[in-house]
Amino acid sequence: LLGEQDCLVSLTEKDTFIKHIQEFHSGFCLSYNWTQEVKGLEERVSEIQQVLGDLKVQLYAKFGNNINLEADES
Repeated sequence: LLGEQDCLVSLTEKDTFIKHIQEFHSGFCLSYNWTQEVKGLEERVSEIQQVLGDLKVQLYAKFGNNINLEADES
């Protein structure tokens, strides 16, 4: 994720100190590699889905059809 040092601008007007995220304020940080960020998040989702799948197998092995781990279709 973006760090403050990467995408924050500090504006001082009289005694007011304002921080604006550059991405929304003035279009800075547009060169940030969002593709890499998304790829990293997709990999994390895949890892979590694998863990959940493994847990599901273990729970069905232990409890059989006495449990329902499937999402409701309603």
